[in-house]
Amino acid sequence: MVSMSGLHALSAELHAGMLTLAFACIMIVVASQIVVRLRKRMPKRFVGWAITARGYAEPAGYVAAILGVLALVLSAWTGMYAWPMDKLMELDLVKNKILLTAYSTILWSGVIFIRTRFGRALWTCPYMVWVYVGLAAIAFGMIAVAGCMGSLITRGESLLEPVYEFVGIDIEKAFEMTPDLAAGITLASMLIVIVSMIVARWKNLFDVVLAPETCQKIFNWDEPKLY
Repeated sequence: MVSMSGLHALSAELHAGMLTLAFACIMIVVASQIVVRLRKRMPKRFVGWAITARGYAEPAGYVAAILGVLALVLSAWTGMYAWPMDKLMELDLVKNKILLTAYSTILWSGVIFIRTRFGRALWTCPYMVWVYVGLAAIAFGMIAVAGCMGSLITRGESLLEPVYEFVGIDIEKAFEMTPDLAAGITLASMLIVIVSMIVARWKNLFDVVLAPETCQKIFNWDEPKLY
């Protein structure tokens, strides 16, 4: 019989690997788009490599993000049953890990939503690329810190400990929030999302189609697809 702690360890490794792959693929597409944009100044071989790399990396990052979020939810669920909840919630480090994991899940869900809504055409709009890549970077940073917290809880050591010492951060207190503050941030976030959806519906933004001819003024980026 498979234990919950074993499933938690498996799902934790899975979501860490998938979300790392997703972020790496997104950054590969960014670098490739820049190379293709500067194709006249780049060797033709580099441009060809960039076109091929972005064509494979873009859908791979999308699929990896979806699988990573599913594994992240599974990891959170199994984690609740892997260890006694009353003992875990006594640790500030566990509370901080839960907080970062929750917000990372929300941000990665936003990344998936943007990619699902606009498809590969989002890469033709530099402003949307800033939002897409920014969300992915913040979400990846949060889940990386949360993962290192998990290592600190289970093994007593973390890869980022030298970084914490260098910047002078007490990781157990850095993200500490009162229940009222956490609830307030959550409610404010939900309100922002609701208002944004209302405004988008009012302005007919759900019908917007991103394409090179609709939103490019400075950068001339095309879709990252194989030709």
